[in-house]
Amino acid sequence: MAADPSGRKIKSSPGEQHVQRLRFGIVGSGYMAKTHSLALRNLESFLWPDMPRIEMIRLADINARLAEESARRWGWAEATTDWKRITRADDIDVVVIITPNDSHEEIACDAFANDKHVFCEKPLASSAASAWRMAEAASRSGKVNMVNFVYRCWPAVQFARKLVDDGELGELRHFEGHFFQDYANAPDLPYAWRFDSARAGAGAGGDLGSHISDIAVALVGPVARVAASSRTYFPQRADGAAMRDVTVDDMMTTLVEFRSGATGSIHSSWAATGHKSDLAFTLIGSRGTLSFSWERNNEIHLYTEAEQKDRSGFRRIMIGGIHPEAEPFWYAQGQGLGYGEAFVITARRLVEAIQKNNTSASPSFAEAAHVNAVIEATVKAAATRQWQEVPG
Repeated sequence: MAADPSGRKIKSSPGEQHVQRLRFGIVGSGYMAKTHSLALRNLESFLWPDMPRIEMIRLADINARLAEESARRWGWAEATTDWKRITRADDIDVVVIITPNDSHEEIACDAFANDKHVFCEKPLASSAASAWRMAEAASRSGKVNMVNFVYRCWPAVQFARKLVDDGELGELRHFEGHFFQDYANAPDLPYAWRFDSARAGAGAGGDLGSHISDIAVALVGPVARVAASSRTYFPQRADGAAMRDVTVDDMMTTLVEFRSGATGSIHSSWAATGHKSDLAFTLIGSRGTLSFSWERNNEIHLYTEAEQKDRSGFRRIMIGGIHPEAEPFWYAQGQGLGYGEAFVITARRLVEAIQKNNTSASPSFAEAAHVNAVIEATVKAAATRQWQEVPG
């Protein structure tokens, strides 16, 4: 039995299996269909000869025109408007879920009940309770379950994890991170499901904040409690000719206490003027500090007290094939990896977990459920102006 970050026990099924092919279905045809589809199409080439044949069988969307268009464009064999033709189909092994947050549970649980592996977009669900039900369904099923926390799996972040595990930073004291974008910093941006708390669960604090929260937990450990403040800059948005209320945050600022005793701050906004894809963090330990920025994602900055005093300082380390997760791509340091490769990395993790029958592979549903609990506590803390415990 493996333990997720909150201490819950999750079933695993060790033992590798020979997989000659994997047949994928994807539910949803939005923006993320492009990234997942391209990753699946490129996966075999990067991991030859140990990769099973990847077959992109079926794409589902409730909009028939979008389903047909996306299937043709991204290389899926056929389209459907019924997602159960994926979760219950005999010709599908793996279900990829990229639908709105409030639909993840129904689709994933149906897939598990029909003996499918599941790869789900983040955040795992629109509520912590829903996320834990999904994690428990995954555990009962004995199938591989993973969540698309691509930034946590990035080579530079995995190298940061290695430095932490090797004790290079000493005792971890403080995590400071943010994820800022500005795509919603416009009053004329139309209303969409992400602006509805019933469907999304949270705004920027869940959409972008889940990524930086996941990194914080992966590096420092589970979160014990949070305090937060939020702002909604655009209280209404146009939905056709009508105006609808926005019921989520555009900015979330959070103070964090980890169970280890470390402190932290996590901030997220999709209306941060001038910030395009600004995910960044600094991790401070008793013997060293490291920092990372996605906008310079092929490098990490490291300071350790092991350096000679008269030449100590932060040094830039360029990421390349010698670092975790990077070897299948461009071996030379500084050649550069990008957003597309990030999705190849998470897709590879999924396939390798299926090959090894590793039902606790990371980022798992159980890990993501803890992040959902952090998000939910953060929303409550912002509403009450009080510290909130994160349930275990």
